[in-house]
Amino acid sequence: MVRGKSQTRPKNGNDAKTGRSATKRAAAQRTPSTSDRHPLFRAYLAVSLDGYIADSRGSVDWLNPYFSPEIDFGAFMRSIGAIVVGRATYDWAAAHGGATAHFGGRTIVMTHRPILNVPAGVEAYSGDVRPLVERLKRELAGRDKDVWLMGGGKSLAAFHEAGLVDRWELGIMPALLGDGIPLFPPGAGAVEPLRLVHQRVLKSGMIEAWYEPQRGTARL
Repeated sequence: MVRGKSQTRPKNGNDAKTGRSATKRAAAQRTPSTSDRHPLFRAYLAVSLDGYIADSRGSVDWLNPYFSPEIDFGAFMRSIGAIVVGRATYDWAAAHGGATAHFGGRTIVMTHRPILNVPAGVEAYSGDVRPLVERLKRELAGRDKDVWLMGGGKSLAAFHEAGLVDRWELGIMPALLGDGIPLFPPGAGAVEPLRLVHQRVLKSGMIEAWYEPQRGTARL
């Protein structure tokens, strides 16, 4: 049956305003406020096609040909409130212009050895990563900032094994290194089912791929 026009009562101005207000209230209830948002722990790094994040000398100079304006690193850094980095990566950065120049913000170094001449904003940390994660969640809550799990392989493995990586943001480079520092050291952690949430191919041939854990799916 086709409904006639007389069966639909047009809303007056007050009815329309009431409807709009109800819609806004419903949307506010569905969308978490910034003050409720916890930081994501994001493993953001480049990896060669054969799975290495640095060459056999520990260098990342092999990445230089692939830098491009398509990679908006500035926008990424504006989303970061803290960086977690392995000791080898920190030492390499300190020897190539200084850690502050490379990281540019608050940095937690995963290490069992003391750091000499610690710059402002740099903190050494050792032990279980879970208390660190809980502390950073509290400190960054409501700031709309995330944590960059920069690596290297051993420190990333610690977060992976504890199930604390919220997103893997990989730049898969069209290069074969043959040897070097692997994304994961041998035997690092269980198999974790992931889902692809973003992909993009850049002009350089780099593949930008983001993966998130399938929460609720058992680790194997």
